[in-house]
Amino acid sequence: MVSYEECASSIDESLSEQEKTAQLIACIAGEVSVGVDTFFLIYAASLVFFMQAGFAMLCAGAVQKKNVQNTMLKNLLDACGAALGFYSVGYAFAYGGSEYGGKTTFIGNTNFFLMGVTDYTFWLFQFAFAA
Repeated sequence: MVSYEECASSIDESLSEQEKTAQLIACIAGEVSVGVDTFFLIYAASLVFFMQAGFAMLCAGAVQKKNVQNTMLKNLLDACGAALGFYSVGYAFAYGGSEYGGKTTFIGNTNFFLMGVTDYTFWLFQFAFAA
């Protein structure tokens, strides 16, 4: 994260006051936009994941009262299993690309167990849909 002081020190002193201000605002806005993008990506992922709860309620309403607990457990285990599967191989198959520098392969062959992945918010967003 870039601080105000770092942005202010990176500005060229030969510029006019308006140009200095514009560069300072652009530097700070660039950092703020990363935070806002991350927030909304996590927010959207949580909304998509809460659709699992809605599906659990739908399933609970479609079975007899004695089977509601089993249905809820099934939905919980489904989400847990999807998390493990997407963490271990799902993300790698979908977004692994090619580690050999050639053409992108049909199925990914890198990033298994999120090795080498730096954008975990993107993983969370994709997991919410995979679950």
